Amino acid sequence: MLASVDPCQVFGEQDLRALGVSAPGEPLDQGIGEKACEFSGDALDLSVVKGEQSSLAYWESRRSNMAVFETNKVGQRDGAKMVSTASVGNGVCSQAVFVGQGSVSIQVTTSSASYQNDDATCAKAMEIAQVVEPKLPK
Repeated sequence: MLASVDPCQVFGEQDLRALGVSAPGEPLDQGIGEKACEFSGDALDLSVVKGEQSSLAYWESRRSNMAVFETNKVGQRDGAKMVSTASVGNGVCSQAVFVGQGSVSIQVTTSSASYQNDDATCAKAMEIAQVVEPKLPK
C-alpha cells in the first residue's frame, strides 16, 4: 500500500516554505530497510520515514523504549505520538500515521534555540503529519 510513497516527495514546495525547511529533502538510509528523507531548517529538522511493515503492533512492541506512546488520530487515520526514552527533554518527537500494514512517521527535532518542551515539539509533529496524511494512499 505504501510502495508508491516517496518520503522526499510528500511535501510541496509551499508546504516546505511554510514549515521553514529547505527543499529538496535528502534521502536517508537508516540501515533497517525503511525509506526515509530528511529536511533541514533553522528552527527544526524533520525526517519522514516510510515503514511498509511498521504497523501499530510493530510500534506497540517497542513501547518499552518510549517515554511517551499515545495512540491518536491524524485526520481520519489512526496514529501514535512517540517520544523515545533517550529523547525526553531534547526536543525530539515522532508522529506516526498508519496506512494499511505500515506507517509513515514524521520525526521533528527542534533546535536548542527554539526548543520549548516535548509537548510543543509533539504538537509540531502532529501539525506536519496533518499536512502529509491527505497525500497518503487510501
